[in-house]
Amino acid sequence: MKRLNAALLCSTCLSVSLSALAGDGTQVSSTENETAYFLSSSLPDKELALLMKSAEAKNIPVYFRGLINDNMDQTAKYMLNLITTYKVRGVQIDPVRFERYGVKQVPALVKKCGDHFDIVYGNLALNQALDMINQRGDCHNRP
Repeated sequence: MKRLNAALLCSTCLSVSLSALAGDGTQVSSTENETAYFLSSSLPDKELALLMKSAEAKNIPVYFRGLINDNMDQTAKYMLNLITTYKVRGVQIDPVRFERYGVKQVPALVKKCGDHFDIVYGNLALNQALDMINQRGDCHNRP
């Protein structure tokens, strides 16, 4: 019964990019413009939940590099705790996006525009990070 509950939970709070896992990079390279927020379970839960909520408010997807300790059940339980405690939606797991943008630390906000992208690292307000990109980045004044 526990495995079934974890599997059901995973379908609601985790989304694993199949094209990313296949290693073909199609999903990332075919996306001309996107904004993405890269986070990790290594952040304190309360801080992580606040960052996730700010991204959700702006319809910016949140990505984790992979499963916690490469374990689906552990990841599902962790996400269930976040969802029930902090009322967040969940995350997508996409190691290809981390690789494509060269994300080595979190939090990281990426805005891609055509062949260019900007990345802002650090725990700062999402609006502030977006403003930094929009004012000074390669994606300055681009959609």
